[in-house]
Amino acid sequence: MFCDHDPYGVDGRYKIWSLYFDTWNWHLAQQTVEGQRNRYKVRMRTYHIHRDADVYCEIKSRVGTSILKLRAKVDRETAVRMARGSTPPEGGYLTLEPSHQADLNRFRDRIDLTDLRPRMWVGYTRQAWLSRYGDGARVTFDTEVVCQVPDAEQPFSAAPGGWRPVVLDGEQQIVELKFNGAFPFWMQRIVRSMGLRRISCSKYLQSAQQAGGVPWAKMEWSERWTLS
Repeated sequence: MFCDHDPYGVDGRYKIWSLYFDTWNWHLAQQTVEGQRNRYKVRMRTYHIHRDADVYCEIKSRVGTSILKLRAKVDRETAVRMARGSTPPEGGYLTLEPSHQADLNRFRDRIDLTDLRPRMWVGYTRQAWLSRYGDGARVTFDTEVVCQVPDAEQPFSAAPGGWRPVVLDGEQQIVELKFNGAFPFWMQRIVRSMGLRRISCSKYLQSAQQAGGVPWAKMEWSERWTLS
């Protein structure tokens, strides 16, 4: 009625894989635990983890109730070098889109200035719907969330057999309403008619908690699961 399938993927369904960066003591994850109104996450995102594909370097910031995203597209080799902390090539790291260069520089500066390093892989299946009204709004459903602690030497090479399912806090899937500017009227109708309420559900935080690598971890994992 209000949306069509995202043309990317099959029936709007596709995989997302994100390598999250954090400090040695999980400072960014702790910001979410504490519910800080102004916080951010730093990650590298790809849609094809086990083959050569472009990567998006992102900073996702929350300022009050607003979400801001900085994004720069790079090739996989550049992403691998940055994840390893390798010395930049002569001329520095470059994006695949010249208009993204300033955002890539900000991404690199944030990693260097706050001493971030790869801490957690998070993967999931997304089904996305696009607004029919030309307002750029989207509705997404995220399921089948898995996580993996990256290898210290090869952080961008996730092990096929190393994925662990992430148990969400009583939820089977995460529904997000994404829009720019004013809250679209058609989304308001959906929220009111279905009695939806806004809650916080960080896939990165829950992955960090359940992988056992943070002081406040929920559980210890004794088994490794294979993602089919």
